[in-house]
Amino acid sequence: MGPALSAATAGLDRDGARPGRAFPERHGARHAAPRALVHLDRPLMLGAVLGLAGALALTGLAAAWLARPSKPAGPVVVGMLAPRPVVLPAAWFVRPGAGAETGGDRIDLAIPWSDLTGGALPGLMRVTATRAPETEAPLSPARRYARFLTAEAQPLPEGLMRRRFRAGTPFEGEDLYLAEGEGGRFAARCATGPSPEPEAACLSEVRIGALSLRLRFAAERLPSWSAGLAGLERLFGSEP
Repeated sequence: MGPALSAATAGLDRDGARPGRAFPERHGARHAAPRALVHLDRPLMLGAVLGLAGALALTGLAAAWLARPSKPAGPVVVGMLAPRPVVLPAAWFVRPGAGAETGGDRIDLAIPWSDLTGGALPGLMRVTATRAPETEAPLSPARRYARFLTAEAQPLPEGLMRRRFRAGTPFEGEDLYLAEGEGGRFAARCATGPSPEPEAACLSEVRIGALSLRLRFAAERLPSWSAGLAGLERLFGSEP
């Protein structure tokens, strides 16, 4: 290799290794992007990350504020169902604001047993209150269900009588519990097997004053039927 060719080759090597060039200029290639641009992107990326973190923090604060325990609402006055206004805690209403519907003809409540009985019983009694129909006194539960019942009757220590429904009737799989003979004061139908809603395994319908009450509660609360009924009478009775 002659001196001139060696010098040209050395120049080519220097041009190819020069920073910022992908190929020698004599090949017509464009310059590579300056490294300064890469350094300019880093502050932008850092700012974006910090902005995202701040947005997430604000979102968490907003969620915590929305999930904060609400202040206990005051009592609700229901004045259209009964002859006299009924004052009930707002926490009992199943549908928030339902008590304010003065023109409504129904209220749905979930009343703690402890509030009804004054004891420490767990669970809730679900109550649907409507105006009682202006009709003659209905048949007693014992007479109403007579054609569906077996002849078996079992007295219980809580003042109840248990009757069994015959197989093949619409009430198969339930037992009927009657208080005071024919159940004129209290009666309930309760599932005999596992219930999809154990807290609503028993159904009872009672009339207190001008109101008809449909009750749902757990079978374990049957022994407390008298105390629960007395609590409902205090709440909805015609006398304050």
